Amino acid sequence: MHGGHTGMNVPCNTMIWNMTRKCNFRCEYCYFPHDNSPVTETLDAHRIKDFLDGTGETWKVGLTGGEPFIYPGVIDICQTLTQTHIIGIDTNLSVSSKVRTFAERIDPARVHNLYVALHIEERERVKGVNAFIDNARLLLDKGFEIIVNYVVHPTLEERFHRDVAFFADHGIAITPRPFRGTSEGRRYPEAYGDRARAIFADHPEQGKKVAFNLEHLPCSAGRTLLRMEPDGTVFRCPGDKTVLGNVMDEVTLYEGCPPCTKKRCPCRGLDHVQLTDAQASLVEGVQFAVVAENGASLTAFEQAMATSPGHPCAENNLGVLAWRHGDRDAAVRRFEHAMKARPDNELYAANLDGARAETPDFDPGICLDVNADAAPR
Repeated sequence: MHGGHTGMNVPCNTMIWNMTRKCNFRCEYCYFPHDNSPVTETLDAHRIKDFLDGTGETWKVGLTGGEPFIYPGVIDICQTLTQTHIIGIDTNLSVSSKVRTFAERIDPARVHNLYVALHIEERERVKGVNAFIDNARLLLDKGFEIIVNYVVHPTLEERFHRDVAFFADHGIAITPRPFRGTSEGRRYPEAYGDRARAIFADHPEQGKKVAFNLEHLPCSAGRTLLRMEPDGTVFRCPGDKTVLGNVMDEVTLYEGCPPCTKKRCPCRGLDHVQLTDAQASLVEGVQFAVVAENGASLTAFEQAMATSPGHPCAENNLGVLAWRHGDRDAAVRRFEHAMKARPDNELYAANLDGARAETPDFDPGICLDVNADAAPR
């Protein structure tokens, strides 16, 4: 499940530092309110480094926001942290002066990657396409790994391949990401259907961006995965806001692998949770299903069923695949089996009702409840 920089041994221990919620872009679909005022709440990177050093482990520190490059002293922070740890950065790559300084002062071998959001419509609005190309090429030429992320919203599907070709002409590869949400009454990513194959054929790893339900499963978050807020408060993980302390004072990490407490894991949980064989197969099947690799998805779901017969989540998802292949009867049977095992499950009920409708026109939902083989609660 681990991504990685070529030739780099990326540590499993990860701290996600939410540096700021401020950003110099104002994308319509952003879930943070737009705020481009100066960042005034800052932390001492040396204290952060001392805390991480004190664990005796090498950490990957993910700098995210908001926009990290508007953070005061961000290059000095990167330099401090990379003395003993690895960093990754989520950025729109728009602050050209900081990007140039970063490229000159930071060792690419200490940077996992720069995860760059293209936001093509916003970038065009601010007339920043050429600057983006220059900044990306500078970093690539210096040896940094850049992942340019393009959320394929349904309104962008038609232009997506043109944008891929345009940036390829400048030596910049585009990585498509599935849109998750509702557009014109259709649920995504399910509503991509077979179109997903044309979009994600070269990027099956994008199925790994799914936010699974890992509730009750043993997880080392709080020990090998942390989230730090702008004021230094450290949470167990991005989903579980249990406070472990403050990096400017004292932080007490968990021991062992206490159960996950959330129904939706928003970030990197699969690198830290302990799965049974059936659950691992289920995860793999969902990841393939999201990008319409239906054959590989079928194999994985059938393996989950073989390992855990009657697994309701696998039954449901096999129903989704049957529906995609136009086999309505098989889909109904699978959804019925899932409902019989978990009569309280709203997703299974909605899928069954939709498949039984006189004029069915819906996108059956994929089950993300990894532990759904447990008894109803």
